[in-house]
Formats: sequence, structure tokens, C-alpha cells
Amino acid sequence: MNHLFSRALAWLGRAAALLAFASTAVAQTYPSKPVRLVIPYAAGGAVDIMGRMIGKEMQDANGQPYLVENKGGAGGGIAATEVARSAPDGYTLFIGATGPIAIVPALEGSGAGFNPVKDFAPISIIATTPYVLVVNNDLPVKSVAELIAYAKANPGKVNYASSGTGGPDHLAGEQFKAAAGISAVHIPYKGTGPALADLMGGQVQYLFGSPLPAMPLVDGGKVRLIAVTGKERSKAMPSIATVAETLPGFEVVPWYGFFAPAGTPAPIVAKVAADLQRIMARDEIQQALRKRGIDPATNSPAEFTAFVRDEVGRWAAVAKSAGLKQ
Repeated sequence: MNHLFSRALAWLGRAAALLAFASTAVAQTYPSKPVRLVIPYAAGGAVDIMGRMIGKEMQDANGQPYLVENKGGAGGGIAATEVARSAPDGYTLFIGATGPIAIVPALEGSGAGFNPVKDFAPISIIATTPYVLVVNNDLPVKSVAELIAYAKANPGKVNYASSGTGGPDHLAGEQFKAAAGISAVHIPYKGTGPALADLMGGQVQYLFGSPLPAMPLVDGGKVRLIAVTGKERSKAMPSIATVAETLPGFEVVPWYGFFAPAGTPAPIVAKVAADLQRIMARDEIQQALRKRGIDPATNSPAEFTAFVRDEVGRWAAVAKSAGLKQ
């Protein structure tokens, strides 16, 4: 019996060694074909802009196309579900964010088809950013205090846009309403790009959004910037007040990161993480993001996994306390 047990252990050891060797060999030749880069929102938003920027860098470095696929809807949940069910071979990657990973699964009635902790292999964070609060140019307000006063003077006539139900921009809008004691109708879109288009057109009156797609419109005079949502004023925009200067304690700072389906070989995850660390450290990338109020960042797969677990718990509690529904 002991002899059989020893033979079984030896066989298991050889099998594990073969699997480790095969996994490492695959990583050494990865990628050997085009890679899908799934974006959970429509084109034109911060995730899309960063995804295309990073995808081009990865394509140049690895000699394979990185094909961006925009799959908006359900606050990013449609894209997250598809990625979670994809083959764990490294050829489907996901730029997740606070909304689809940490908030959508917690929404009442979301029916999320994935578990944010069990169904993904976190690779690395890529950026964090406070939101900007921007308004339609025809709205007669130039500060947070004036926006609050206008909403109180026009009950039932104020609305705000978001990139989709359950995103942190939606949550920011609901927190703002509660803190300011105002009423405003939420208008969800399938991405920040379409929301900004309707903000310019006057169909909606204000929104919280990433500075990456919003600031070119601010600089072009197409929308008006009145505040940022960080705890302190942005170094890139020091003259712009924080929402917290009018509503103490108000702070919303979303994050973005790369994920693969759970079960993706660890050497492939490590290869993608190393690519991201090199890309995000480039001066051109750093400058392009920072001048728009985005803070580039990276960490290890282990560090990002621990971070995601904490964020899922934290944002789920916030979403439930706010009574948000899909």
C-alpha cells in the first residue's frame, strides 16, 4: 500500500511539473495570435480612450493585433459577463472599472452573470481619477452652490446623465442629490461619450464623468467645468473647486484595471502585468493621462487581487445603502 501511495505521489509530482512546464512554454510564445481587448462602455469614454492607447502600445511591443471591442450596456455588466465566460487562454482581456466589477453585481435586480471575485484573474490596476462635474453651457450656473440653488428653484426640471446604471458616475450623481437635498432625474447612457454628446446638445444638464473625455470639451468651450470630486483640488486643475468645498465629505475616485478570465495561466497573467508596468511608466503615457487629470498606476497581480476584493466589499455596501437598482 505504501509503495502504491509513493508511486501515486510521484506521478502527481511529474504531472504538476509537466503542467508548469507547458504553462511556461505557452507564456513564452504568447501572444501568437490577435488578442481581444473588451471595453465595457461605448466608444469615446475614459476606458475606451485608455484601452486604445494601451492596446496600440501592446501591439507595437508584441507584434500581434489588440482588437478593441466596445460592449456597452447594464453598467458594464454585459461585457463583464462575456469575459467571465471566455476561454482562459490570455486572448480575451478586459479593462474593468469600479462600476462593472465592484458596483453592478451588488445592484438589486442586476442579475449579474458573473462573480467579481471568483470569475476573473486581476492583472494590474492602470489608473485612478476623480471625476469632473460638468454642465451644459446654457445652464445658468458656474459653481456647485449655484447648481444646487438652481435645482431647488426648479423642482422636477433638472436631470443628469451617467455612462450607465450602476456606474460610479451614477453613484456620484445619487450621492450628490442626497448630500445637496435636491431632486434630479437620472438619464443613463451606454457610455460617457454619448452622455457628453447629449450634454453638449442640451438634452441633459449635468454629469459626473472622467476628465479624459470631458476635458477636451471643456477646453473647447463646449461644456462648463464647475468642480472635481477628489478630496483635494486636482494638481492638473488647481483653480477648480472640489465638490467637498460646498458639500463636506463628498469624494468619488474610481479606478480602472486589466483582468483576464479566471483560470488564465499565471505566466500569461505575469506577462501582461509586465507589459502594463512598462507601458504605464512611459513618459508619453504619463503626461498624456496626467494632463487630463488621470493618475496612472500599476501593481502586481497579487496586490490587485487584494485591492479588488476590498473594493467589491466597499462599493457593494455603498450601492446597497443608496438603494440603487439595475
